[in-house]
Amino acid sequence: MTVARATTLLAGAHWRMLVHKLRHGWRENRLLGLTVSGFLLLYSVSAYVLVARGLDFIAKIPLVGPLLTERMVFLLFFFFFVMLVLSNATITGMGLFRRKDMEWQVALPLPARSLVLWKTAEGMLLASWGLLLLSAPILLAIARVYDAGAGFMIAVLPALLALVTIAANVATWILLLLVRLARRWMLKPFVLLAVVVVVRTLPVWHSNIENLNAGDLTTSLNQILKHTEVCMHPLLPSSWVAETIQAAGRGIPDRVTFFNLLLLSNALMSILVTGRMASAHFMPAWDRIMSAAPGASDSRPQPAFRRRSGLFSRWARRALALDRASFALLVKDARTFLREPVQWGQSAIIFGLLLMYSTNLRKLGYDLQSPFWIIVVSHLNLLVCCLALSTLTTRFIYPQFSMEGRRMWILGLSPVPLHRVLALKLRLSASVLALMMGLLVVVSGISLGLPGQRIVFFCAAIVLLTYGLTSLALSLGALVPNFRESNPARIVSGFGGTVCLIASFIYIVCGTAVTLLPSWPYLREDLGQLPAPDWRLDLGAILGLTVLTMVFGGLPYFFARRRTKSLEYLREL
Repeated sequence: MTVARATTLLAGAHWRMLVHKLRHGWRENRLLGLTVSGFLLLYSVSAYVLVARGLDFIAKIPLVGPLLTERMVFLLFFFFFVMLVLSNATITGMGLFRRKDMEWQVALPLPARSLVLWKTAEGMLLASWGLLLLSAPILLAIARVYDAGAGFMIAVLPALLALVTIAANVATWILLLLVRLARRWMLKPFVLLAVVVVVRTLPVWHSNIENLNAGDLTTSLNQILKHTEVCMHPLLPSSWVAETIQAAGRGIPDRVTFFNLLLLSNALMSILVTGRMASAHFMPAWDRIMSAAPGASDSRPQPAFRRRSGLFSRWARRALALDRASFALLVKDARTFLREPVQWGQSAIIFGLLLMYSTNLRKLGYDLQSPFWIIVVSHLNLLVCCLALSTLTTRFIYPQFSMEGRRMWILGLSPVPLHRVLALKLRLSASVLALMMGLLVVVSGISLGLPGQRIVFFCAAIVLLTYGLTSLALSLGALVPNFRESNPARIVSGFGGTVCLIASFIYIVCGTAVTLLPSWPYLREDLGQLPAPDWRLDLGAILGLTVLTMVFGGLPYFFARRRTKSLEYLREL
């Protein structure tokens, strides 16, 4: 069987499975499908209006408007490309080396090329459909700024598809090389390289906005934009897509054709390289994964370490007031998280970026001596933290129950009932996230110079929002489990994950609106100084947020707890 025939066979089988699942989901959950469709339509309209107004404002800035618009397009697609590579590497890695069905697929008389090519295409579809859907209103807004006609989207769509293909194949190359060649000793040079990169970028963090404003406009603009020049490198596929958009907007068909053909040729070449690398590296990488034994590197006993670990465990169990069985479940969840580089790696990146952002709020370029901008930035900071938190809860908290898989019956036979397992998962996840988000809010409040009462107010708000978002994601995951799927990305991509994302977004919008009420009367640019906070208004906002948290987090948790108490829950296995 040829590689093309085998890949087509795998694609056809999975296509039939997808069509069957969609038909079944539409028959069983029409209301849910209509809700998701309505939300996506609402998002598309809102995103188009907001992005179009923002681009119109930037384009009308004298002298520098067109330059800033062009640079924003390059930045946008550079970050799109990076996100696509990371998400494709995660999903393709799960599909190639973590799925149970790969054990029998490898044993089938199928070429290794076809398996890798199909998993690459599958990861591309799972990781890219949302990006393509979300970027459509942004592209329409860009077309409106350039006054482009109906042919704009026709000219840009091939470039986007080629970019998605290149990102998926690049992710597969990185994945195969890491699994085949990575060793533990390589971690130290990687950490050293990361430290060097951080030190090299320190001048960016400590740039003084007052010094920029003191010079002329051209000098200040060059200092600001020089740090984004990497996004315009001529060898990046994202730069070719941005050039295609610029040419399509300005009506230069020859340039559009050139960059589309350039992207197409590189996309086809990337598929050929993936096939070659699959033949050379997949089976050795598969053998390395299958032959890896936990703890095989060092089986010697370490009594001193074990004694210290035992003492710490007993101290932690007493501090948390947990019995041995409950504490064992918490330890199991913590070790599962630490053994998954995909989970702690993405979480570390998100929290690292948020911490970098929080400590540099004074460098945003706004006049933060003005009380108006201090109030605006402080509430926008709360919104940013909540949106990042909803990403983590939807991506990692929602699939927790489903990831127990068909081993759920073991938990059902354990001394801890399932509703207690749900409570323990909520307690662990929400407490850790609340601690991290509270630290970010305190750092940002100190950076902005907020009064102590306002910092306490924002800390209380983020703690409530953290518990609400965690409870919402965990409860929906328990109410709509998928025990037959081992890939968390597939679980999140289902109807339940989409509903979790929509409900989290609505909860965040309503919650941040409630916290804005005490500051609403002071949102005037003519304020002479930052007004003293009124503890009665702050307390009323916290009480309103508590009620909102009980609705969005408490009610789903109540129904999830009732369902997990029933033994019929196990028939989902």
